[in-house]
Amino acid sequence: MNLQLRQLIPAMVTYVNDHGGYVTKTKLLKLLYLFDVEYYRRNRRTFTDFTWKFFHLGPWAREFDPILDELVSAGVLLESQSARPEYDTKFLKTESPQDFSPLFSNFHDESALRTVLGNWAESTTGEILDYVYFRTEPMEHGIRNEPLDFSVIPEEQPETYTRPASGASPKQIAKMKEEFASRLDALRQSPQPKPFGFTPPTYDEEFREAVAKLDASE
Repeated sequence: MNLQLRQLIPAMVTYVNDHGGYVTKTKLLKLLYLFDVEYYRRNRRTFTDFTWKFFHLGPWAREFDPILDELVSAGVLLESQSARPEYDTKFLKTESPQDFSPLFSNFHDESALRTVLGNWAESTTGEILDYVYFRTEPMEHGIRNEPLDFSVIPEEQPETYTRPASGASPKQIAKMKEEFASRLDALRQSPQPKPFGFTPPTYDEEFREAVAKLDASE
């Protein structure tokens, strides 16, 4: 069992609520799945270690319910019933603010979670489900009631820095190089400025008398 999940889940709930979103059991599960997708893209393994499966509402993991029930029983997560009686929905909050940054050894991995939560914290469960079904690789290649294959996720390619093109033609670039070389040569051949010479100050009698008065007043 991934012990970090007991810290990750409350921290995710805190983030979503602090950013104006709501958290239900189904929405939280799909957010964990989306995080696993992005984490796998970077590290070729999932963060949760869940055994994800293509079930009724998309990705599902049997390990999720026991952890959630444990956090609710311990009072780490608080459940509240929907104010609308036609909806049998419970919303999740945290007893105290939680932070997920200490769970990551580098910002590259943490950014996978921040990307997911930044994109989906305020979204409805329906919007997330639509994206999960049709825009994530394991579900696109998934078979109902079968385990999801995360290996179909393309590996993240590091960005390669390239200088933007100037737009100048090779002939223009050659001409600018010649002009620069000519100016540099001219600077080297120009007479060097004379060293700065310091002229000692000249003190007259009036100055000496003023200094004497100051000394006498001390």
